[in-house]
Amino acid sequence: MTWKEKVIQTLKKAKDKVVDIDLDKKTITYNKINNPRGIKVITGDEEIVRAFLVNHLVNELDYSPDLIDIEVEYEIGRPSLKKARVDILVRDSKGEVFFFVEVKAPDKWEADKEFIEGQLFKLAKMQADSKYLVYYTLDFKGGELLDQAIIVDYLQNKEFENWDLAGRPSISNELSAGYGKPRKPLFIKGDKKRGLRTNFTHDEVISLSRNLHNVLWGGGGTTDTEVFNSLVNIILAKIQDEDEKKKGQEYEFQVKGFDDGKGNTEIEKPEKVFERINALYRRALEKKLNLTDPVKLAKTYVINEEKFPLSKLIYTVQELEDISLIDGRNQVDGTDILGDFFENITRDGFKQTKGQFFTPINVVRFILYAMELDNLAIYRLNEKQDLPYIIDPSCGSGTFLIEAMKAVTKELKHKRNEEVASSSEVQRWFQTYFPPVHENNWARTFLYGADSNFDLGTAAKVNMILHGDGSANLFVQDGLLPFTFYAKSSGGTNVLVLQEQEVVYGNKHTNGQFDVVISNPPFSVDLDTVTKQKVERTFLFHKKKNSENLFIERYYQLLKENGRMGIVLPESVFDTTENKYIRLFLFKYFKIKAVVSLPQVTFEPFTSTKTSLLFAQKKTESEVVEWNTHWDKFQSEWSKLNTRVANYISVYLKGEKKEKYPTIKSDSDKDALKNIHYFLKDYFEPKDAVLPVKELLEKYKAEIVEVSSIDKDTIDLFGHCNTWWVFGEVSKEIDYNIFMGEAENVGYKRSKATIPAPRPNDLFDIEVAPLMLDTYKVQNYFAETVAELRLGIEEIEKTVTTKQKKVTAQNGNGNNTDKADKELEKEEKKLEKLKTEYSAAQRNLKESKATLSKYYDENVLIEKYYERTEKELIDLFTTGILSPWKSEDVLLRKTEKIKILDHFRQTVKWD
Repeated sequence: MTWKEKVIQTLKKAKDKVVDIDLDKKTITYNKINNPRGIKVITGDEEIVRAFLVNHLVNELDYSPDLIDIEVEYEIGRPSLKKARVDILVRDSKGEVFFFVEVKAPDKWEADKEFIEGQLFKLAKMQADSKYLVYYTLDFKGGELLDQAIIVDYLQNKEFENWDLAGRPSISNELSAGYGKPRKPLFIKGDKKRGLRTNFTHDEVISLSRNLHNVLWGGGGTTDTEVFNSLVNIILAKIQDEDEKKKGQEYEFQVKGFDDGKGNTEIEKPEKVFERINALYRRALEKKLNLTDPVKLAKTYVINEEKFPLSKLIYTVQELEDISLIDGRNQVDGTDILGDFFENITRDGFKQTKGQFFTPINVVRFILYAMELDNLAIYRLNEKQDLPYIIDPSCGSGTFLIEAMKAVTKELKHKRNEEVASSSEVQRWFQTYFPPVHENNWARTFLYGADSNFDLGTAAKVNMILHGDGSANLFVQDGLLPFTFYAKSSGGTNVLVLQEQEVVYGNKHTNGQFDVVISNPPFSVDLDTVTKQKVERTFLFHKKKNSENLFIERYYQLLKENGRMGIVLPESVFDTTENKYIRLFLFKYFKIKAVVSLPQVTFEPFTSTKTSLLFAQKKTESEVVEWNTHWDKFQSEWSKLNTRVANYISVYLKGEKKEKYPTIKSDSDKDALKNIHYFLKDYFEPKDAVLPVKELLEKYKAEIVEVSSIDKDTIDLFGHCNTWWVFGEVSKEIDYNIFMGEAENVGYKRSKATIPAPRPNDLFDIEVAPLMLDTYKVQNYFAETVAELRLGIEEIEKTVTTKQKKVTAQNGNGNNTDKADKELEKEEKKLEKLKTEYSAAQRNLKESKATLSKYYDENVLIEKYYERTEKELIDLFTTGILSPWKSEDVLLRKTEKIKILDHFRQTVKWD
């Protein structure tokens, strides 16, 4: 039963029939109450809510119908040219206004809060005797219709500005009976009437995020990030409250009301609310962020009062107190709703800077699908009855982890579910990992993240919870610490603390538990003192200054054999001399799969650093041993050649006797030339093959010095040799293709002041036409539109007929018909407009049936259209009638190669 149907049912059962509704005819009849404008037509959902409220006031709250007015009109402005109306007035026996009510449809409750000043405070000035201002809608909870209200004590808050500065306090969220003073009821876990709301809509939570932004970030004096951090902390406290409370317990995350003993309704002092929310926050840090140090906990506060005043805390708590951030996501599309809510807060509230900025979503999604996380997850579930362990050791606000969670759940549970093995064993695990309610349940076991920034780590935790709770293994710790530092106080298995010595890695400890590393490591940042001390014992390159290279080493430590890595790196890693050591490390310990260059604008305006994406797989121990064997062989060969060439110089250029040098005393000129050619490799030009030894040595003197030089910064790991020469020989023995790509556009261009401007995207195409589509629901939408317009036409036709009769009658009586003619003309224009819309709707219905049957079979896109190369199909979902169902999912082509991702997935093979 919908809330509208429940309203109709309630009105029919009412003892005193003060209002009657016919939804089919869209008519409403008020009885006994004062209806000066003669309201008879239902113009929207707001009218249905008002009808419920009028009935509620009379039949349930014991207010007299003859003291209730609707649509009371006031003249505003100077001169009085405008008219404004209040939805409901409830007067007392003296004729003074007790409730001054603005009514809203449920889906407008959040969005229209911005009009409270004009629709309540300014209008109430025209009705000076008002006692309570009420912003009202209804809530449909547990099959019951309940009040959802903001009630302002107008006698204490005459000015909107003062009420706003006080944190917009509401003395209750439900109306009082029989002129009693409103009392704020307590929210109680599991209570049918006093439980938290879970059935909010996407538009409602987006409006909520906008309202929070407008109030919390308004007025200046506090930086964007300071407000963002405070809001995130408050949300974390609420999540903790919902998690820990048992059925029947009062929630602590609420502003409580009380009677002050003088007959006035008050809300508790802000200081008391702060104390309670702060205690929740500290428990959350301990339980959810694994912060167990009592000294540190005692120094943490949910907000900094100097930056985030208590009035804003009161406002935020009251905005969030009645909705469930835990169970709300379990409703239809709930995961996306609350995830989008937080993403809006993050995008609008977190001030990105040169030091802290987010990886663009297009880059993240490209990395995930280029690594074939979707295929890997299906393989692991079917063959191993588990899923990939995934980690981001510098996770920021959790973007990589969130998108990984979305991708795995979307592909396995929805888009490619038929590929999940049907065996009982696999299906049992599937139900464990992807249950009907908590469909991201798998993420609690398989997703890991760490970040040294306390505020970003907290944001990541909240972000994960609101997207479906893959937050059990998030650590507010530097991602480079020894693995023993990632212990948890609770929360089940933790594979991040595991470690063992690895022979081919200098007997240093590695973790080796993860299938996938995805990350955008911090570039060239200084390590804190603790981390700097610890890396000396745990990293080969602890003396090197570039932080991104330490993270590359950490990725090796984390990955299993054949584990996959997809990371963002500065271009300098790939081409500068100072980074030669890390390139050699990568080739020694990884199989490089691909490098994709990103355009300069990718991270602008926050940094102009040119970046590329690196994709690689960790080698097996035997593969590293093979690499070492080849390295040792050619290092020895270089060493021998280096000695020989040095000796040739002594003999041929300095005139010393050959017999003095055992390594070359038996070499002929032909042998010398062969060895010098081999030693010079690419430096040697074929045209110089005719040169005798002496001339050759003289001509290539500088090059010989270059090739003879030892790379001092790589001695510890790669020995005393010229690494360029040795690597060149090793790469001939261990040769494989590396996919190279270059993107000129990544789908947007950002600026600090504006939303990213859309641009072409070379990385991938989106589906546009969804792979799966509920065609019945789509056709039903068009059919309902036709039916609604048909009903509208019938109603207006009746009105036109009535007005035509009125004009005829007035003509017959010889009266002036100018006014009646205008009214008739107005209705006839409405009718003509509706008929035009009706014809268009009929065409759309017919076209939708034809196109859906052409492109879809049993709600799945027909295989021949899978590549999305047909213009007609794309146009339908971009500018055509099916555009509301356009899919933003990444398109995974199977045969066509149009974008970089198409080439990548059809070319690169993962072991």
